Amino acid sequence: MNWLRTNRVALIALLVLLPVTAGVMSWSAWSGYASNQPTERAPIAGGAVNYAGAIIGPAQPTELDAEAYGLPAGTRLIRVVLPVKPASGQRATCQAPELWDRGGERRWAERSDTIGAEPLERLTACTGDESPYELVLDYVVPDDARELSLAVISSEELPVFAEIPIISS
Repeated sequence: MNWLRTNRVALIALLVLLPVTAGVMSWSAWSGYASNQPTERAPIAGGAVNYAGAIIGPAQPTELDAEAYGLPAGTRLIRVVLPVKPASGQRATCQAPELWDRGGERRWAERSDTIGAEPLERLTACTGDESPYELVLDYVVPDDARELSLAVISSEELPVFAEIPIISS
């Protein structure tokens, strides 16, 4: 009992500082994570968006024959051609776009490298070119994926991202 009385100030400080330290560390970790996630949509006009130093879109989707590429039953192969027009004197900065269910519950990465679709040499992410170019993107999605959008993300623009709607039947 004498030991508790002697060390009561230190014990009270410990009881206060341990939860405060844990809270500060958690806040620091989560705030860094949240600032690097796509959470704010850039405004879209006419299917195109001014984002990451370029006007991107509108997306031009086409459904290809999945069986011709040896894909399993119950899947679809969607090719999206995405025009990119860099702003005057700027270079567009974006990663390879992901295909999302509207709302982002399910996401699919670009897959042209694994399915062997033509053309083999193609752009799948923004480049340093200052002249207009097109990204040619292939996605393998399940048959039930209908309400789709293309998520264009630039690490320089986060947490803002561009979500371009894709019309898929």
